[in-house]
Amino acid sequence: MNRPLFALVVGLLFSAFSSAKAQVQWTPHEVTSPDGKTLACELGRLRVPENRAKPDGAQIELAFVRLRTKNPNPAPPCFYLVGGPGPSGIEYCVRPAAGRHLRLLDTRDVIGIDQRGTGASRPNLAEGPQFRYELPLDRPATREAYDAAYRAAAERCLAYWREQGVDPSAYNTAENAEDLEALRAALGLEQILLWGESYGTHLALEYLRRHSKRVAGAVLVRTEGPDHTLKLPSTTQRYLEQFHGLVAADPAAAKFLPDTLGTVRALLKQLAEKPVKVRAQHEGDELEFVLGPFDLQFHIANVLGLAFEFRDLPAQLAAMQRGEWSALADSALMLRRGDVGSAMALMMDCSSGASPARLERITKERADAANLLSDAVNAPYPAAWAACGPTPVGEQLRKPLRSDARVLFVSGSLDARTPPSNVDELRAGFPNHTHLLAENAGHESLEMLSGEYRELLVRFLAGETVASQSITLPPARFRAP
Repeated sequence: MNRPLFALVVGLLFSAFSSAKAQVQWTPHEVTSPDGKTLACELGRLRVPENRAKPDGAQIELAFVRLRTKNPNPAPPCFYLVGGPGPSGIEYCVRPAAGRHLRLLDTRDVIGIDQRGTGASRPNLAEGPQFRYELPLDRPATREAYDAAYRAAAERCLAYWREQGVDPSAYNTAENAEDLEALRAALGLEQILLWGESYGTHLALEYLRRHSKRVAGAVLVRTEGPDHTLKLPSTTQRYLEQFHGLVAADPAAAKFLPDTLGTVRALLKQLAEKPVKVRAQHEGDELEFVLGPFDLQFHIANVLGLAFEFRDLPAQLAAMQRGEWSALADSALMLRRGDVGSAMALMMDCSSGASPARLERITKERADAANLLSDAVNAPYPAAWAACGPTPVGEQLRKPLRSDARVLFVSGSLDARTPPSNVDELRAGFPNHTHLLAENAGHESLEMLSGEYRELLVRFLAGETVASQSITLPPARFRAP
């Protein structure tokens, strides 16, 4: 190559590299650590296509923070992917970065990302007007009425954002994953560590599908696989039966609730035959409304798997047996008076969807009376999908995947939302995986309370081989009536 041509090529390459680096706009920023200290960091902003199928279309802005390590030999930076979907990764990344039980900043930079449509990213699809739904108060709520009311509100929500020039169909996990790759490239990073929680694992898995060679390792806590967005009624029933066993094994709780399953079955029958009137406060007003069986199904299904919340459930069920229904009033009111919330969260879940086989299984299990809670945990999905319109990207998102990256899966034995069985379905595609099962943990980060778990995590992050195993946490303690 002659010298002028060589100089031209080098100049073009340098210009392209500089342009990629210049995409990120930096400003000083501060966050507060869990111990109340102020941490100086940088707030970055990066513009990316809203819809990559329309390269000449609109662009959106991603916001993220970079907390820098003082380690002179840092490991690959961590991309923190919050669950939800919908919360701010900038806010939630501080806990693993500089928490009381874990401090990733000792070894690497931590980059907390407000995913497209959330937090400080623009647009933020939670910042529009509220799109409310209401159900009649003079009759029991039903799954069909709730689904229809929510769907109508979701249609109004998405119509509003389209009027603002937003393309709701672009808010899906495939685009979200490409945002991560655009950010990695703009920061000039060869490899990254992925840290995902709940929906963040769903996003991390899609990034692994597309860009596995860019991943030095992944920590996936409470895993939602490609086809796990909708939950199975049989899984909810299994965890209700597990809950029955936990209550029976607790001498104190067993005295006031000796038969959990029998009690739930009887209360559902009672509410179906004779609905109950209750009162609850809503925006300063006291409302009277009528409880039915779907209220109880919805309440229990959304408490199962949350170790902090289901501690109260035995006492609540015992109170309902005595005719005291106040514990059900707040969640029942959510079914009657609520709003759609973030259009980003709505579209992410709609676009991921479910495979025809999983939908068929859910429909069959929903009709099985043996599954006492039916599929109340999924409400208002899949009915809300109709508001979102066609989302063909979901078929690609749900395909089986394989990656040779080192992956640490972490599950809680009480987690009815992202159960350990999700990992069982995935791990054949991850030959370099480790699965840590935290006994007595639910859909919260209780495993961080275990010194044994933290030691295994640190070893994995350091590149050591860690065998799949169980870590036992203290058992759940149920509150007395």
